[in-house]
Amino acid sequence: MAGTSLHDTERAVVLLLQALGSEQNGCLAAHRVLQGFPGPFPWINVMEVLCMKVPTMDESTGEMLLKPKLVLLPLQTQRNLFRLLDLIHYRLPAPAIELCLQTISVEKDFSDTWLHCARQTFLTTCGIQTSLQHSEVSESLHTICQQLNQTPCGHFNLGWYKNPCAPMEHAPVIDFECRTVIDDKGSPVNDIPKELFTDSQQLSSLQVANIENTEEITILPASIEAHAPTLKQLLYIHMESESLDHEFLEQLNKIFDLCSPLQLETLFYSAGIAQLSLKCLFQLCVHLDSVSPDLSYGHATSLAKSLFLDRVLSLTSPASRTLIAAVSMFCNKYALSVCSSLIGPILIQAKPGTVYADFICRMVSECLQPHQLHFCLSPILDASCTDVSITVLHLLIDKKDKFCQSEIDPLLNYLCHAAEKFSKSVTFSKLLLVLLTSKPNLIHLSHLGPLTSALNCNQTFMKKSLQNALKKVAEKRQLPDLTVCV
Repeated sequence: MAGTSLHDTERAVVLLLQALGSEQNGCLAAHRVLQGFPGPFPWINVMEVLCMKVPTMDESTGEMLLKPKLVLLPLQTQRNLFRLLDLIHYRLPAPAIELCLQTISVEKDFSDTWLHCARQTFLTTCGIQTSLQHSEVSESLHTICQQLNQTPCGHFNLGWYKNPCAPMEHAPVIDFECRTVIDDKGSPVNDIPKELFTDSQQLSSLQVANIENTEEITILPASIEAHAPTLKQLLYIHMESESLDHEFLEQLNKIFDLCSPLQLETLFYSAGIAQLSLKCLFQLCVHLDSVSPDLSYGHATSLAKSLFLDRVLSLTSPASRTLIAAVSMFCNKYALSVCSSLIGPILIQAKPGTVYADFICRMVSECLQPHQLHFCLSPILDASCTDVSITVLHLLIDKKDKFCQSEIDPLLNYLCHAAEKFSKSVTFSKLLLVLLTSKPNLIHLSHLGPLTSALNCNQTFMKKSLQNALKKVAEKRQLPDLTVCV
């Protein structure tokens, strides 16, 4: 750590504070910064900067005092910093922990109740951790736990105690929802004593936040995390080659076999996938197309999110042809994973005329084959109806020749529910007209009532055309003439 340059430290501080300032999601954003940081994160240097005392004026007395920069950060940033430290403190170097403990030991620097509670929790937790580092204390505690609370299988009911001699990959973790101890294979070991969760031991708000964050952040076992440097080397060196590298494919297969889908996503973030050039991204997708056997849906979905989602959401100009080509290549085998992982989150951000709307339309028209288009329908219908989703559905209907009844039913239901909201939208009216004129055989008796209500609230110049089209559908079905209110 002594070799860390001033530039690296400044960059690390800026990136960390920007992430921590992201409101309630700051802890997760900071964790991703740590995963994507090139090389070891310079925690000692960063902590020295945060703990450096600077002159500031006391609001109550008007005197100039020296206070650490840490306590002068915005309130939300301080809270997110404590959330992060409490989550990863066991991975921080001892000098960084000691410096932080010395800095926050001054109680009067923390007037906020939440921060005061977080400070107390952190001081207590790290104080216990420091004492456990002494071999005599650790050995005595281990012996006591063996005598008092060991099961025949050798596991511990005391969820807060971890044997420092045990390998990291076999360390049990706590599933807070099920209140069970889970081993590295995902199997429940034994129940946690309910006394640990009684009302007499109220969880602090910091601990509650940690419980919520365990669902969002995956801490990789050491056996998997060890592959991060290798993966980073493969991504940034071997991707420049246009020929398929069998060694690279073997390494990928090994990683896929080791990781769960969520672990795979975390591992790729750790390897800095976000910094991979578009050319290398395309070449990686070429390699992934050659992986055999094909990836599971879960693994492919995690990869699609890792490779494309952040890139698309960070676009400030229309997606390049290289990015579109990479998505197309990945869609050759894993179109369902791409649609389910990208369409929903992008539609939330997409407004008419934005780069997100442009990307969704290009993905439908350029990246997917006709037989893959039905994968788009469910993610679109699961999202709120917007001008962009209407445009995408229009593209989808134009490009997809055949619809089955199981696809048309939820589509018509989706549009009928949105008809009042888009009563003045010509684009929406055109979409309804296309459905009524091009798919009349798929419109049944059960659809006519909702469609009638949808057309009654239409306020565009196309209302009469829509009514006539619906009347023809009813006649083709040999049903009585359907009177539509004008």
